[in-house]
Amino acid sequence: MISNIVITQVLAITVVMLIMDIIWLTATNATTRPMFAAIQGQPLKPRWIPTLAVYTIMVAAVWYFAVNPSTNITDAAGRGAALGFSMFGLYDLTNYATLERYTLDFALTDMIWGTFLFTVTSAIAATITAIKA
Repeated sequence: MISNIVITQVLAITVVMLIMDIIWLTATNATTRPMFAAIQGQPLKPRWIPTLAVYTIMVAAVWYFAVNPSTNITDAAGRGAALGFSMFGLYDLTNYATLERYTLDFALTDMIWGTFLFTVTSAIAATITAIKA
C-alpha cells in the first residue's frame, strides 16, 4: 500500500510543478511562439495525451530521484537541480543539435528554467513532507 507521505509528496510535486510551469509558459509565450512556428511551419498546437505523459514522467522522476531518497530539504533541492539540469539539458541540447531554428539562447534559458523548476519543486515537496512527518 502507498503511504500517506508518498501521496502527499507526489501531490505536492504535481501541484507545484504545474503552477510554476503554467506561469513560466504563459510569461514566455510571446517569445517562444514565433520560434516554434518557424521550426514546424505552423503555430504550436500541444497534443494533450503526450503532454500528460511528459508531466507524469517528470513528477515520477522528481519523486524517485530527488525527493524520496533525500535525507533533508537541501539534499532534495540538490538532487532536483541535478535532475532538472540533466533532463532539460538532454531535451534542449538534442533540439539545438537537430533543429536548425532552435536557438542556443532558448536552449540555455530552458535548461536554467528546468533546473530551477526541479530544484524548487523538490525542495517544496521535501519541506511539506518534513513538516507533516
